[in-house]
Amino acid sequence: MTSLHADEAFLGHYQLSHDPFAPRVPGFKFFPAQRKPVLGQLHHLARYSQLLLVVTGPQGSGKTLLRQALVASTNKQSVQSVVVSARGAGDAAGVLRQVAQALNVAEAEIGAILAQIVQLALTGQEVYLLVDDAEQLDESALEALLALAAGAPEGRPHVFLFGESSLIAALDQLNTEEERFHVIELQPYTEEETREYLAQRLEGAGRASNFSPQIRSVIFTKAPMAGRATSTRSPGMQ
Repeated sequence: MTSLHADEAFLGHYQLSHDPFAPRVPGFKFFPAQRKPVLGQLHHLARYSQLLLVVTGPQGSGKTLLRQALVASTNKQSVQSVVVSARGAGDAAGVLRQVAQALNVAEAEIGAILAQIVQLALTGQEVYLLVDDAEQLDESALEALLALAAGAPEGRPHVFLFGESSLIAALDQLNTEEERFHVIELQPYTEEETREYLAQRLEGAGRASNFSPQIRSVIFTKAPMAGRATSTRSPGMQ
């Protein structure tokens, strides 16, 4: 199977408003039922655990969509969500710079950031710090995020890392004697969820899903994670 690239001819032929198979489509949301307990678990752990929370899964298993759902389901009056991308900024300096900018902190240093978080806590505000593409974080960034998650006695951010499974090995290599993080591994989508995902992708671009049952089974077999299904060429579109 080859990667699907929807060029202008493809879009015009199928009367699509945009590439339905792009890795990330602005405004697209897909949240199957099996992810709802995971979302609830993340909120529960954020409230009662002081560990850094790690969400892992293969490419296309819905990590970014889960992160978006986590942000969307927070109480905006009491939670300030800071979303950081490790893509192209995977060292401590790059991560802390993004966090400091989001929290209006002049110095991109752990102490200054924690001081601001403590001040927010005094006003009843919590901070959710969410890192996308976290498998790209280097050792210095992971150490900085663990330090932020540990926080200060007066306050700490709730730190969530979303990344591929290699992230776990990177954290394990830090040789920490105490338990400092908790891992949640996402399960692949079912065949029914994959069909629903593809249908929503196509409908969002202006076309109903016309995959034959045989093609749907091939897509699921070759790419059981919904996001990976979008990188699978589908000759079954009518």
